[in-house]
Amino acid sequence: EPGEISGSAMFELLEDEVKEAILSLPDDFRLAVIMADLEDMSYKEIADRMECPLGTVMSRLYRGRKLLREKVRDYAIERRVIGEDAKD
Repeated sequence: EPGEISGSAMFELLEDEVKEAILSLPDDFRLAVIMADLEDMSYKEIADRMECPLGTVMSRLYRGRKLLREKVRDYAIERRVIGEDAKD
């Protein structure tokens, strides 16, 4: 739709530290996270694109997001996005 930002354009708007964290994720996790969180695809659309069951998509998203949180935690604390006592 007009005025919407594509997933690749959204990725380019991210800070370098966040981009690096996303790119460092294992391929299947990275692809699922990008499709869900940057391209706003549904779980079903992701499952179709990745040719895997819906449950696998859910697992990859959970694990990928968890890894991403761990990788950007210090960055988020430095930027005061979260407090130092934030739970993982």
